[in-house]
Amino acid sequence: MRTIAGDNSAGSPVHEGDAQMAAPYFGLKGLGIAVLFTIALFWPMASAQGPLTYFDTAEYVDRGEKIIGVLIDDPGTSQGAGEGTGAASPAEGKTGTKVRSLPYSLYAFLAGATPLGLYMICLLQGVAVIWAFFALVPRVPEQSRVPVAIGVVLVGALSSLPWFVSYVMPDILGAILPIYYICLLGRMDALFAWQRWVLALLTTGTILSHYGNLPLAAFLALAVLGWRWRKGSLRIGVLLLAAGPVVAALSFNFVVGGVVADEPSAAPKRFPILLARSLEDGPARWYLDDACDTRDYAICDLFEHMPRDITAFLWAQDGYRTATDDQVEAIRAQENEILWEAFKRYPLEQTAALLGNAALQTVKIGTDNMWPANPAGGVLSPTSLGPPDIDRAKPTTIVLFDWIVPIATLMAAIACIVAIASGRIDRSWTRALFLLIAALVINAFIFGGLSAPVDRYQGRFAWLIPALLVLSIMRPAKKATPN
Repeated sequence: MRTIAGDNSAGSPVHEGDAQMAAPYFGLKGLGIAVLFTIALFWPMASAQGPLTYFDTAEYVDRGEKIIGVLIDDPGTSQGAGEGTGAASPAEGKTGTKVRSLPYSLYAFLAGATPLGLYMICLLQGVAVIWAFFALVPRVPEQSRVPVAIGVVLVGALSSLPWFVSYVMPDILGAILPIYYICLLGRMDALFAWQRWVLALLTTGTILSHYGNLPLAAFLALAVLGWRWRKGSLRIGVLLLAAGPVVAALSFNFVVGGVVADEPSAAPKRFPILLARSLEDGPARWYLDDACDTRDYAICDLFEHMPRDITAFLWAQDGYRTATDDQVEAIRAQENEILWEAFKRYPLEQTAALLGNAALQTVKIGTDNMWPANPAGGVLSPTSLGPPDIDRAKPTTIVLFDWIVPIATLMAAIACIVAIASGRIDRSWTRALFLLIAALVINAFIFGGLSAPVDRYQGRFAWLIPALLVLSIMRPAKKATPN
């Protein structure tokens, strides 16, 4: 017999055999429901006549193909992009700069190589997220079934969830991070061991799908461990579950970085995104305007001709891609020094830019970064996928929901605040909502403040606000009061 710490305010004992009652949909039956629900969430694809993509989509699947080429030693598939001969490392591209998450790239290519093509990429990651969310869902009381059903329909129709499920990008997987650490606030104690390990493995995969997920997961782990320690419910098992995915992902990056990219690092072959961000904001640009006359920075050889906009700097043909391999390595090695010197000269300006970008990212939730797939010959497979056709008009539905999604999310957030303030939400769900809010704020700093504020970064798990609100309205059946 064991006690659910933190999730049961009365501290009532829960028998091992009753654990499934706490998450009745997080099993094989729930997996089937998750598949059906994910397919139902594919309705944005109907309006777009196919999966939704972004500029990075083709590079992810292209990188996966190169990984396969290296593994089977096939020079035809392992050539670097733009290179006429020779095999390239899967961590490299034209100049060693085109680096994506190797695990996600491999997954995207293999899933996309199935008969379902790009649809399979969306289906598998959508099922993973929905099924993980079921770990938070208790048995629905009879008196709550109608309002919960209405809530489910509204989340599936108006939130960011269906759009990111229909998106051939790793973004939707990011929702697993807050789900997992919300479970660790107490609900994890009611799950079977295999359920905990499945969630931990899904979380590890999520962290590996994007470099920015690692610091977010580390923050959430520390927040949960701090809360559990304060409540006196911190156990070795909780510590391992909280830190395990972070340590495993970090170790994987170091090992793979050393073996594949000859660079043991938490983010091997990373893009100089922080430098690009500071160049657009001003401090790094102002510093280099003076320093390039006296310092031997590699970027100074390109500085005068490179675009200042972060997107153009990183992705335009006349930007960072013009650097040679040696220049790329030098720019990456000197990035932190340049940023520190720029901050020392312009601390207020750099801080103001960080806070402003993070604040903007907090409210940027929509469908602006989504385009219908533009495959060659109409075949929705990774090998035929090209960049999105931005000159082609977007379907009306995508444009319309670029307004609907943020408005619906704002209304759900206001409803949460009102419910919390009025005491209508149980303490366990209040804690969950507070951790979700913290995750959204930190996510805004990591992705918007240090990169670029765009819809896809915040929208990837903003749908959890209305989803948790729906769960919080469920009330257990009242016991009959004896006369």
